Amino acid sequence: MKEFKSNTSPEVITNLKNILFHSRIIDWGKGYNDNAGISYENLSYILNYWKNKFSWENEEKKLNQYDQFKIKIDDIDIHFLHIKSSQKDAVPLMLIHGWPGSIFEFLDLIPLLTNPEKNNLNGYQAFDLIIPSLPNVGYSFSLDQRPLDLNEISLHFIKLMSILGYQKYFIQGGDLGSFIASIMAEKNPGNINGIHLNLLPLPRGLNKNPSNVEEDIYYKKLKKFVYYETGYQQIQGTKPFTLGHALNSSPVALCSYISEKFYSWTDNDGDLFAKINIDTMLANITLYWITGCIGASFWPYYIRHRSDWPIDKNNPILVPMGYSEFPKEIFSPPISLANQFYKDIKFWNSHNSGGHFAALEKPKELVLDINKFVKSLL
Repeated sequence: MKEFKSNTSPEVITNLKNILFHSRIIDWGKGYNDNAGISYENLSYILNYWKNKFSWENEEKKLNQYDQFKIKIDDIDIHFLHIKSSQKDAVPLMLIHGWPGSIFEFLDLIPLLTNPEKNNLNGYQAFDLIIPSLPNVGYSFSLDQRPLDLNEISLHFIKLMSILGYQKYFIQGGDLGSFIASIMAEKNPGNINGIHLNLLPLPRGLNKNPSNVEEDIYYKKLKKFVYYETGYQQIQGTKPFTLGHALNSSPVALCSYISEKFYSWTDNDGDLFAKINIDTMLANITLYWITGCIGASFWPYYIRHRSDWPIDKNNPILVPMGYSEFPKEIFSPPISLANQFYKDIKFWNSHNSGGHFAALEKPKELVLDINKFVKSLL
């Protein structure tokens, strides 16, 4: 294991800015772009900010204030943050990001979780945090590495926690992180005290008869999501190399592809940056650009497209689970379905606002839910 700091060459950022200044987007289909992807106006705003106001150097400094490491597990170099609380009763907690996210999603959570007393959160539980970059993403990605699927990533993270000496710990995850947390709990229940999720990775099968009103509403919403919102899953699950080459050739294409997900999946009422920080979103996109990892980040979708769903009610998860439901999440199964897959649901909280990127949209609410869940098990 070795210490790590992000140290991007200034020439890389200069080159990025040059490409942005010499790129183009075309304003077409005026008045016809609702729900058809990111609009010309929204993308123009983001690109202008990226070119003229965004500072990767500032975001890199925010990241580098925390202890970071790289460790080789099997043949993969895994990058992770390891931040210990000053409080003696701190509890170990792994935070796992998803797609198209990164470790930057969690920067607002770190002070609230590690030093709650210093952040006006008296009585909150303190945590020692382990925040890995998914092996296909950011600083856990390298050009010659073997791409990993969700099961392999889960095994690597179990090994990481063992190497760090954590015999008992909690996990929090959303998006792909919820899959990984659930798989880890199924594979290693003796070491995991509980998992907190802000997305429930239940199978998407629609050929089922709802047993109550909540299930009927859920299946109708899920059908709409599958029909209108899963095109990205199909192409990432079938031809990831082709899309990866296209997005790695153009920061404008990369920004358009990723920022559309932030617009579509957050509870923003048309004003995205009233809900999340544009600098954090662009730090996330810039990380994908400078590491060239976007194609590799698709690999879990490629494998999932060719294998059984990793969460199986015939082999349910017995580790205690807590769930934070945000109304603009891409899909939200009711508890009557969730308890077929998670047999020990200890905490369930439905919020009035918020969406898919809970750590960015609702950091304090998410921290409060994590606290309530963990304290119920201590």
